[in-house]
Amino acid sequence: MSQVETYYKILGLKPGATAAEVKHAYRTLAKTWHPDLFPDRSQLKQQAEEEIKKINEAYQQLKWQQPHGSRVAAATGTFSTSKSCAETYFKRGMENARRGRYIVAIEDFTQAIRLQPNFAAAYKYRGLACSRLGDKHRADSDFQIALELEPKPKTPKPSPTASPHTRWKCVNTLIGHTNWVFAVAMSPGGQTLVSASADTTIKIWDLATGKLLKTSIGHTAWVRSIAISPDGKWLISSSDDCTIKIWRLDTGELVNTLIGHADPVWSVAIAPDGTKLASHGKNKTIHFWDLTTGQRLDTRVGQANSAYSVAFSPDGQTLAIGSCNKTIEIWHLGMEQLLHVLKGHSSWVNSISYSPDGQFLTSASYDKTIKLWRLGTAKPFSAVTWHHSYVGFVVFSPDGQTLASRGDNTIKLWYPSTGKQLCALQGHTDWVNGVAFNPQGNVLASCSRDMTIKIWQRL
Repeated sequence: MSQVETYYKILGLKPGATAAEVKHAYRTLAKTWHPDLFPDRSQLKQQAEEEIKKINEAYQQLKWQQPHGSRVAAATGTFSTSKSCAETYFKRGMENARRGRYIVAIEDFTQAIRLQPNFAAAYKYRGLACSRLGDKHRADSDFQIALELEPKPKTPKPSPTASPHTRWKCVNTLIGHTNWVFAVAMSPGGQTLVSASADTTIKIWDLATGKLLKTSIGHTAWVRSIAISPDGKWLISSSDDCTIKIWRLDTGELVNTLIGHADPVWSVAIAPDGTKLASHGKNKTIHFWDLTTGQRLDTRVGQANSAYSVAFSPDGQTLAIGSCNKTIEIWHLGMEQLLHVLKGHSSWVNSISYSPDGQFLTSASYDKTIKLWRLGTAKPFSAVTWHHSYVGFVVFSPDGQTLASRGDNTIKLWYPSTGKQLCALQGHTDWVNGVAFNPQGNVLASCSRDMTIKIWQRL
């Protein structure tokens, strides 16, 4: 059996299937085997991760066998085989790089560049693979070429009546991580940006210049979540290695490792007064910690459900927990009492965020909706389907006038009171995993599975 025939078999198709049939089969299988469908079943999740890799590889290869509109293109002579083949080599290179096969990945990216000499992304990711192998000179050369080839953003001509919140542009792209970037956080002063990645590292950047200041190494698995203390002194990280680490933000030095979770830790949050932190994840247990001593506190909060997100209210009196059982729990911390269970989502809740005044809570879910809750009523103030795929995160701006969310490769900004979209920020080539506003709300950092961080400036 040839490799192409194997790809058809993976998708459950017969050789010669049309492009539409290939696409339909891929979408059906991807929904069936998406790893996020098995958050509490590790064996099935591992199997799903392997299956989705095979499915993705088969689809990427087969979709070039019968390009969309190929018959028309052949007749007119407008279809570019070289470009199609270059894309194929590039996607192979990306997959090999994610699996740590950097030498093979470099060969793939090089072949893509031969076929398409102005392929900026191929230069960029070949540079990343070279840097991973220690070839700094070649990496710097590739990064420079990629920078020169990337199209320069055009400054939009705003409408005279347009709101200033609608005009944003990408002013920098930070390259350095070698795997998905899961989270970003801003220091209270807005001068420092921190990123956490599946490459197990944490990177500290100068926000104004984009210069990498420090790479902190200590976790042994994906780093899922980060938070910075209100005084800007401490950086907290959580990981699939089941630990939480405390670092000095100014030096990137590891200060303490908190051990208590038996499974991956998906979310951490620091109380507004900076005295304690909360952590939650796959093991269905909320832990509270003294931030100064690292001692685990004996606080009983949370039901028996895995959680993707935890958040303290601005006054520090309550804790919200976004749960895999489709609900949001609001706990009073002083009384250790469950105040509300917010129900309305039809799938698990991926992200939650309090408004700065503490009057509202917003939530994002796999059910493709964002809900805005007026706290005290336990009822959604508004619920809008703002995306066409599941919503990975939702964040309030510092002034509470804007929401940032993601449902695909695009960041969308909204008026929370009306649900009106302000603008869409496009530039990432894969899912956006998280965003962070600076304290003034005029700078936004986004991180993605494309292994980059983008800095957006409000004009």
